[in-house]
Amino acid sequence: MTYTCERCKREIYRFDVCDYCGRKICNSCVKSSQTVTKTVRLIICKDCWGDMNKRKRYKRKQKPLVAPNKK
Repeated sequence: MTYTCERCKREIYRFDVCDYCGRKICNSCVKSSQTVTKTVRLIICKDCWGDMNKRKRYKRKQKPLVAPNKK
């Protein structure tokens, strides 16, 4: 089964969901990811990296203020 990256519109087989905008993104659109605890992994896309408020929350290892709509 194939999916489409919601950022660059490429066809992908495996995707990650950005924790700050809720989009399905491919591996090349992931700016950074970090493991907060053994079960929680934060992922931020290249578009959200440009927003300083989202970037500060990511670097503090915090979830976004408003949970994105995950489909």
